[in-house]
Amino acid sequence: MTDPVVRLIDLTRSFQLGDTEVHALQGVSLSVDRGEFVAIMGSSGSGKSTMMNIIGCLDRPTSGQFVFEGREVARLSEPELANIRSKRIGFVFQSFNLLARTSALENVVLPLLYGAAAALTSSQRNDRGRDVLASVGLADRARNMPNQLSGGEQQRVALARALINHPAVLLADEPTGNLDTRTSHEIMEIIRRLNREQGVTVIVVTHESDIAAYADRVIMMRDGRILSDTHQVAVVTPDRPDTSATAAVAARVDITARPDDASGLRLAFLSMIVSASLQALARNKLRSTLTMLGVFIGVAALIAMVAVGDGASAAVKKQLESLGTNMVVVLPGATTAGGVRAGAGSASTLTVVDAQTILRDDPAVQRVSYLTRQAGQVQYGDQNWSTAIQGVTPSYLDIVSWHIASGSSMTEQQNDAAETVCLIGQTVYQSLFPPGEDPIGAIILIKGVPMRVIGLLASKGQTGFGQDQDDVVMIPFSTAERKVLGVAAPQTAQNLVSANYPAAPNAFGISPRMTGYVNSIYVQAGGADLVNTAISQVTATLARRHHIQTGQLDDFSVRNLSQIVEAQESSSQVMTTLLAMVASISLLVGGIGIMNILLVSVTERTREIGIRMAIGARRLQVLLQFLSESVLLSVTGGVAGIGFGLLMSSIISRLAHWPTQISLTAVLGGFAFSAAVGIFFGFYPARKAANLNPIEALHYE
Repeated sequence: MTDPVVRLIDLTRSFQLGDTEVHALQGVSLSVDRGEFVAIMGSSGSGKSTMMNIIGCLDRPTSGQFVFEGREVARLSEPELANIRSKRIGFVFQSFNLLARTSALENVVLPLLYGAAAALTSSQRNDRGRDVLASVGLADRARNMPNQLSGGEQQRVALARALINHPAVLLADEPTGNLDTRTSHEIMEIIRRLNREQGVTVIVVTHESDIAAYADRVIMMRDGRILSDTHQVAVVTPDRPDTSATAAVAARVDITARPDDASGLRLAFLSMIVSASLQALARNKLRSTLTMLGVFIGVAALIAMVAVGDGASAAVKKQLESLGTNMVVVLPGATTAGGVRAGAGSASTLTVVDAQTILRDDPAVQRVSYLTRQAGQVQYGDQNWSTAIQGVTPSYLDIVSWHIASGSSMTEQQNDAAETVCLIGQTVYQSLFPPGEDPIGAIILIKGVPMRVIGLLASKGQTGFGQDQDDVVMIPFSTAERKVLGVAAPQTAQNLVSANYPAAPNAFGISPRMTGYVNSIYVQAGGADLVNTAISQVTATLARRHHIQTGQLDDFSVRNLSQIVEAQESSSQVMTTLLAMVASISLLVGGIGIMNILLVSVTERTREIGIRMAIGARRLQVLLQFLSESVLLSVTGGVAGIGFGLLMSSIISRLAHWPTQISLTAVLGGFAFSAAVGIFFGFYPARKAANLNPIEALHYE
């Protein structure tokens, strides 16, 4: 003799309602053999539905022992209980328990998502669902929502859902309570054939004696106890309808356990999770859109702000690179007379020989250039312009990374011969020449000296202080010293008066004639790692040449432009970081909004959670479904935010004329952060949903 499918031993179930303890079951003992058809009858409150919930592994007894197919249920884990509900039990609920805003077909195939049939394709699941719906007379109602079906039709959908997963045990709680007589007998005929031809164990809870007449055994209950347990011969009524369709359904039910394809099930499960999440979000489109709005704004702001910040950094870096790479500038020092010190550049202390000695004696130095400068008038035809005139050596343009837009640069031969040639900047060109005229070869007057234009400098734009770098004319240093500008004068005018030491008389106003002095020296190190070494070597060389003793002040100063670059980059990075932090706050606010909406959703969908658990969903599966909804919300908002952020960056660049630079790191970071927000803020609501008690969730109003 085989072991009973269901065995209850001295089972009790009590509920605490306020200060009152309700005893729903009191010492119930019952055995149901495999293949039996049992009807449980009794008035409302007799405990029959409570016992059915325990047999269906939806509830646990307060005391006693419950054995299902030889396994003591009290010792089973939650996944094992879910596996039993999914593979071995089909449940027809008294109140239909269909998912709202979900079609009849989707309700019917729902159990297939959590069992071995999860490996089926969507079309295969739908085909099976349509067959089962057709067997209960709802072939043409597959796409209707529950609120579009009558009570009887909803109950038939619930029965079809219970049958679709090929259960070994069918539990039916008032399966015909909302059906007409003909349909009731048709449904019971399906159940009877499953029992007779396939050996499916059937336990039916009913108030109706004609429904109980289908059973081989009738159990009467009252006040939580079994009053009688009677075996009978099932009655077949003469007006039974044609059962060819029901026979076909019964023939398709196979209770043989199917081996699980682990990889296929995992893929199907992930597909189901995503599909169920999308369906849940699609049912509340407006709420879902508003929920993801916070993440959308946060990611868009992050992308746009970082793009603006990086664009500003790139613009500053480009501007500083235009000054020259690995460059060190040496400026003359100050004069001291009568105890009064003038400002920097008030003395002519740098010479051409200083520059030549630096290039010869300092190994860390790659190039050296020097210049003299003055403001002066330039003229071409009937146009004139006041600009900066610089006498430079040919290596100057290479050191400061200044390119020639057209024409050619100066040569060493032109500098040695003091030829009257010049290079002009873009501002000078636009001020002197008509639009479109080629300036190369033109003769212009520089402080009255005719000079031939041999090259047009590329545009450099303004400095960070607003100085126009293109408003310049460059001539060979020798030409400037001998023919145009004269000796390099101090950059700061001296007006030092002392009663004790009056200035020497100069009746004819003749300026002292000194040659070989320069206004500044430009030094390029051999590499970025040699800049500090070059500064030390240049300082030592000039101190030696100028006979500066230990403890004396230098009559020159060395400026490191790399330090300016580093300071500017540091400032830009700080600004970009601050902008990113501001945008991240929006993401956090969006995450809080997602958590809030999901908590509301868990409350609204408590019954749905109970239904999913009742048909075989594990707690982990419920958790992952709600967590995936959170991630989908945040990731969708993140992706849309990335697109909008890129668009805003382009609009800002075009309308505000601000430099922007799209950061791949910001794009990927925004996407990752949005996903992390969904996981972090969605975990608590998902965990709350997964920890719900199935029977309490089913009875939630």
